[in-house]
Amino acid sequence: MATLQKIRQRGVFLTVIIGLALLAFIIGGIDFNSIFGKSRTVVAKVDGDEIDIREYEKRIDEMTAFYKIESGQNSLSDQYVNQVRNSVWNSWLTEKILGEQCKKLGIVVSDDELADRLTGSNPHPMLNQLRAFYNPETGGFDKNAFIQFISQIGTESNAENEDYVKYWSFIQRTIREQILEEKYNTLVGASFQINDIDAKYAYEAKKAFNIEFVQTPYSTLPDSTFSVSDNEIKDRYNKEKNNFYKEDESREIGMITFAIQPSQKDFEDIKTWIEGLQNEFATSADYIALANQNSDVSYTGIPVSKSEIDPDLLDFAFNGKAGDFYAPQLKGRTYKMARLVETGIMASDSVKARHILIMESSKEKTQALADSLTAALKSGSDFATTAKTFSKAGTAQNGGELGWFRDGDLDKDFSAVCIKANVNEIFQFPMGQAIQIIQVTEKTKPVSKVKICVLARDVEASSSTYGTIYNQASQYVAKNTNQADFEKNADPSKGEFLRTYTVTKNDNIIADLKDSRQIIRWAFEKDLGDVAENVFECGDKFAVVTLKSITESGNQSIDVVKDQIKSEIIKEKKSEKIVADMKTRLGSSQDLSVLGAPQVATNVSMSSNYIQNLGSEPKMLAELASTVNQKDLKFFQGANSTIAAKVTEVIPSQTEFDAKVEINQLSMRRPYQYMLFESLKSSSDITDNRINFY
Repeated sequence: MATLQKIRQRGVFLTVIIGLALLAFIIGGIDFNSIFGKSRTVVAKVDGDEIDIREYEKRIDEMTAFYKIESGQNSLSDQYVNQVRNSVWNSWLTEKILGEQCKKLGIVVSDDELADRLTGSNPHPMLNQLRAFYNPETGGFDKNAFIQFISQIGTESNAENEDYVKYWSFIQRTIREQILEEKYNTLVGASFQINDIDAKYAYEAKKAFNIEFVQTPYSTLPDSTFSVSDNEIKDRYNKEKNNFYKEDESREIGMITFAIQPSQKDFEDIKTWIEGLQNEFATSADYIALANQNSDVSYTGIPVSKSEIDPDLLDFAFNGKAGDFYAPQLKGRTYKMARLVETGIMASDSVKARHILIMESSKEKTQALADSLTAALKSGSDFATTAKTFSKAGTAQNGGELGWFRDGDLDKDFSAVCIKANVNEIFQFPMGQAIQIIQVTEKTKPVSKVKICVLARDVEASSSTYGTIYNQASQYVAKNTNQADFEKNADPSKGEFLRTYTVTKNDNIIADLKDSRQIIRWAFEKDLGDVAENVFECGDKFAVVTLKSITESGNQSIDVVKDQIKSEIIKEKKSEKIVADMKTRLGSSQDLSVLGAPQVATNVSMSSNYIQNLGSEPKMLAELASTVNQKDLKFFQGANSTIAAKVTEVIPSQTEFDAKVEINQLSMRRPYQYMLFESLKSSSDITDNRINFY
C-alpha cells in the first residue's frame, strides 16, 4: 500500500515526463534510451568523445576471433578474456588520442594506401606473422593465399566464417592504426636532433671505474632523536605533492572469508556410499563401466608407469595381478578403491614424433594425397620439406615436429599408436576428415606399466554444509552492520580472519580469490564505511566485506602521506648528521679507513645502475660517472644509508669515441614515442566506465 501511495503521489510528475519523452520520440525519432539511459551505454569518454559499449564489445569480439584463429583454440580462458579487454582498451586509447593529434597535423591513411600495404607490392610486416597466410616454401607471406582468403570472406555464410570476418576486420584496423602511428612517430622523431655533445656525454657515461666506500645505515640512529614539525611536513608536501600523485583511484577493502569445506558428516556419507559399491566393484565383470558411471576420474585405458601412479596405489599396482581389488581408503579428501585391469606391460613412457596433416576437399582426394606422400617418404623424400609443403597443421613451418610427448598427452588414440610404433616407421592415422602421416623419430627405454581402474570420489561440502557455512557468513554481516563492529568482532578462533586488500577499479581478482571481480565492483559503488549486505561466493569461499578507505585519483591528501613525508625528512636529517660526523672524524684526510673498513665495488658504470655490496643507487652513480676523473671524497644520501665514496681507478674504454656510432645508438634507445604518448594521455580527459559493464 505504501508503494502504491508513492506512485499515486508521483503520478502527475511521471505523466509529464513520459509525455515529454513520447513527444520527443514522435517529433525527432529519439528513443527512450537517449532520454533516460544513454550514459548507461557509454563505456568511456576521451576528451568528450564517447565510446559506446556496443562498439567496444564489437572490438573485443574481433580481437577474440583473431586470437582464437591464430592460437588454434576454440575458446579463451578467463585470464585471456581479461587480457583481450585490456588490449582493446589500450588500443582504443591510442586510436583516440593519437588520432586527434594526427587529425590536427593532417596525417591520414587513405584506403588506397591501406590496400597497397595489404595486397600491393609492399605488404605490412604484420601479415608475415600470421599463420593463415604463411608460405612454408618461402618462409614468409603468401600473397595468393591472402587474396584467396579475402575472396572467400564474403562468399560463405556460417558461424565459422563470421569469426574470419571478425579476424579480417581486426587485421585491417590494426594495420591502419600501425601505419598511422609510424607516420606520426616519424614526424615526431625528426624533431629530436641528437648532436655531438649528446654523443660525447653518452660515451663518457659508459666509462667504467672502481670505487671504495664506507656506509653508515640510518638504523644506527633512533628516529626519536629527530623532530619534524607540522610546518616542515606541510612545506614539503606543497613543494613535492606531485610526487604523491596516484593515477588510478583505489579502494581498501576489509574482508573475512569462510571456507566452503566438507563437514565430518559429509566424509561419513561418502564413506557409506563408496562402501555400498564395494562388493559390486570387486566382483563384477563390468567394473569399468561402474567406475565410469560413479567415479570422479574416468578410466582411460592408458597404461601407467610407477612414476605416474598415485603413491598410495603403487605397491598394490606393481605387486598384484589382473583382477586384484584395492579396498576403499581415504587419502586426503578423496575416497578411492581400485582394480587391476592388466599387468606386465612393457612400453615407452615418451616418444618424439613428427606428422603431416592432410585434408583435401573430399575423403578420396585426402586419401590419394596421403598415399602418394607416404610412398614418397618411404622412398626417401625429406619429411620436413614435405610437411612444410603439404601439412595443414600449425606445425608445418617447423617441419611437422611435435616434440616429445607422453601417452595420453595428445589425442588418446593418436598417442597410443605412436607409443606402439617402431622408431622411423612411417604410417597413416585417420582423424575425422583428415589423415595424419606420422613418423616416430625417438622413444624412451621401455618400462613396466599397468592398467588400473580407480573409482574415486572427492568429499565435497554437501548442500546442507554449504547452507550452514553460508548462514555463518550471513549472520556475521547481520550482526556487524557497521565497519567498526565488522572489524572489532572478527574472531580468529572461529576462523574469522580479517584481511585488508587494496584494489583499483579495473583489477580482475583480489589475491587468489576466484570470482572476486564482483567484490571490486561493489567497492566502487559504495560509500566509505559500508558493509556489504550480501555474502559473496568466490570459488570455494564465502566472503563478507567492508569498505575501509577511498583514494580518489589525483594528489593524495596530506593526511594520507604525512607519515611518508616525515620519514623522508628524518632520513635527510640523519644523513646530514652522519655526514657532519664523518667530516669531523676525517678532518683534512681523504683516507676512508678513518671511517671504517672500506668496501670495494669494481667495474661500475652509469649504465649498470647497480653497485656491488650496496645495491641500486642511481643518483650516486650519476654523480660519480660525471666527475669520474675527480678522485676526491664525496658524500651521498642513499636509500638505506649515508655513503662516503671516491673513485680509485678509471677503466679505459675499449673503443675510440665515434660520434656517429653514439648518435645511432642514442636514436635507437630514446623512448620519446612512449614518453610522448604518456604525456598526451596524462593531459587527456579520460573517463573510464568499464567497471559498470565488467
